[in-house]
Amino acid sequence: MNTAHWTTSRLLSTAARLNDHDESERLTDLNVTHAAATTLRALSDSGPISQGRLAVLVHVQAQTMGRILEKLEVKGLVSRARNTIDARSIRTRITTRGQTVVRNIDQIRASTAGAAGLSDPVFREQLIAIIRRLGSNPAFAASDHAPPAPLPATLRTNGLA
Repeated sequence: MNTAHWTTSRLLSTAARLNDHDESERLTDLNVTHAAATTLRALSDSGPISQGRLAVLVHVQAQTMGRILEKLEVKGLVSRARNTIDARSIRTRITTRGQTVVRNIDQIRASTAGAAGLSDPVFREQLIAIIRRLGSNPAFAASDHAPPAPLPATLRTNGLA
């Protein structure tokens, strides 16, 4: 495969997709995918939150987040309940079992992050800068994928930002 003529966008998306697949393979013993792991970490950091806000935090559409949360709820890793203040809203929270899985995910990520060179702090800061720069585009900000500001510190340091 000759990648010399690929656009930067194609290089980034291919690297991200390959990283997601690699991480999902490493997480199979925990019975979670990369998307589920990212969602659990965000829930752990944020505390109880609505599905829509959680979707914004992890940069996916609300419908996608709904599917992820359904699977996590069946596994007992999250719980969802009507918001007592606003009954139209459903709050999602991570369970004790979910917190245990997050700790295991963190251990897996810590033990394997350096293998692909993805733990290099300079590289990570460059990626974060790209996400923030492109995320500030007005056309992008109007979409479902608009990034929140700022990212929680643990997302930046645990390889999830």
